[in-house]
Amino acid sequence: MYLQVVKKCFALFFSLIIFLFSCEKTTKKEKYILEGTLKKWEPITLTFDGPRVSETDSINPFLDYALWVSFFNGNDTISVHGYFTADGDAANTQARSGSKWRVKFTPDKVGIWQFDAYFLQGKEIAVKKISIPKKNSGVWKIKGGFAIKDQASTAIGFYKTGMLTYRGKHYLQEAETKNYFLKNGVGSPENFLAYHEFDGTFDNGGTPTPTLTNGLHEYAPHIGDWRENDPTWGDEKGKGIFGALNYMAEKDINSLSFLTMNVAGDGNDVWPWIAPKEQTRYDVSKLDQWEKVFDHMDRLGIAMNVFIQETESDTLLNKGELGLERKLYYKELVARFGHHLGVVWNLGEETNRTASQLKSYASYLRAIDPYDHPIAVHNHIRVSGKRIEGRPLDAVAATFTPLLGYPDFEIASLQMLDTTEVHREVQKWVDRSKKRNKSWAVYLDQIGQWDIGVTTDTAANNNHAMVMRTSLWGSLMSSGAGTSWYFGGLDEANSNLAAEDFRLRDQWWGISANAPQFFLKHLPFWEMQNHDDLLSNPKAFCFAKKDQIYLVYLPKNETTDLTIGDGAFTIAFYDPKEGGKLYDKPNEGWKITKPNSVELSAYNSRNDRDWVIVIAAK
Repeated sequence: MYLQVVKKCFALFFSLIIFLFSCEKTTKKEKYILEGTLKKWEPITLTFDGPRVSETDSINPFLDYALWVSFFNGNDTISVHGYFTADGDAANTQARSGSKWRVKFTPDKVGIWQFDAYFLQGKEIAVKKISIPKKNSGVWKIKGGFAIKDQASTAIGFYKTGMLTYRGKHYLQEAETKNYFLKNGVGSPENFLAYHEFDGTFDNGGTPTPTLTNGLHEYAPHIGDWRENDPTWGDEKGKGIFGALNYMAEKDINSLSFLTMNVAGDGNDVWPWIAPKEQTRYDVSKLDQWEKVFDHMDRLGIAMNVFIQETESDTLLNKGELGLERKLYYKELVARFGHHLGVVWNLGEETNRTASQLKSYASYLRAIDPYDHPIAVHNHIRVSGKRIEGRPLDAVAATFTPLLGYPDFEIASLQMLDTTEVHREVQKWVDRSKKRNKSWAVYLDQIGQWDIGVTTDTAANNNHAMVMRTSLWGSLMSSGAGTSWYFGGLDEANSNLAAEDFRLRDQWWGISANAPQFFLKHLPFWEMQNHDDLLSNPKAFCFAKKDQIYLVYLPKNETTDLTIGDGAFTIAFYDPKEGGKLYDKPNEGWKITKPNSVELSAYNSRNDRDWVIVIAAK
């Protein structure tokens, strides 16, 4: 199974339970509407009639009601939270009130699924630990079922590969294909969801972005990337944001990081509520519009790295504690978006929270998420040898050391100031997590000073060659699980808050995609590990399964000796910038200097570029 199976039971005592459905025998169509393809890995939607309420009712529809549905297939039980959906079509109608309540569920196996749906009312019941009594005349239960067929031969994206899962390794795994996943991600703009056509979205006074109209994204350069049959909402809205995602997928980008809440942060333009200070009242139409975007990401195979909060706003809810507002926020995120297949819950960008607080967040998310999506957190930068007021000397170690071995935490989301430290730092957390008997996936999610990041292709300070060597290949050759690229703040029109045109880094996306594609096509990378100790040149990297296959990254104008095992080997060269084919020419770029040692140099004497060299046993 790749879903949560038989969640532990919780005790629940509440003062008021009311009937919300008729007890009369009716047909399924009178009790609920079932929507979906009814194929494995593709979500099904159940919509029920419930009380007619609004987002601002005196009885809070988000806090004081609970829809809870348990799905059964054989011995497997998956229990899923539902949510208020106004008129059931709020993305298009902008409805604020209605009588529709919905649950989304992603089946991971074929066959007959049965379900029991319960609707409860009680003070703050949405954030209480729910256990449905087996026999209780005060709780009405609707039963139903459906048959799930195997995937269609035409399935695409995550509908083809299955859910991203953590299986105790340094890499996430695709549940259907069993292939390991290497992230090739976009990390900017962090306020990707500050889109001008989302309901209730406006610039609330964040960092000025004068190149944006009214401080919001339009992604106008990507409207032409929208395709017929792509989704929209309302009056043909959303073409810019859907087109941007299409472009990313065309460039083999398979992950996008974004904030779902940045109130009081840099952007101050993204929140799920009806207003920034109404933190128990959710904007149903906006969230339904977000859902259309996330659904498109699943079809394209773009993972959702969901940053739940920003450093400036991480005390906004319950002063940083796990209180009512924070629990409700997590519950709404899980109920509305947890069915997606590429979700990673990131507890916070540049977190300031204590280890105890982070653990409480992670454990609460794990308890309410039926799919056990991986959980991550992102660190402040470490400035070697310098102390920043209010932060530890080594912010990386301060964030991650207390989380080592914690059962509800799977991913280190690294931010590194000095890119020359990336290779060693990734290896450090791969090794330390393994020693604590819970191996982490280690993502490189941000590099450099706030002002630089990865430059546009035409920037005068173009840094692609350096980033390619130190950060892209440097992280992967230390068993890193992938990368996500931050845009910096110096280039005002193309920055972490204001970027509109992803094509301005078109060359970079090609360079970035070359590395994971090479790993996936040519290497048993999940069986390999860093072996820089086999090299004579400290500027080079080595990633190997000793005696079987060696991968060496050789910077331009460098040579190195490599210690190898006995036997016959093949050798091939790869240009990490240009990508494409492997070059193989007898006696070119290598020579045996002594037993079990080979000297490596540039292919065809082309010392003006970096080379990736593969030495494999015959």
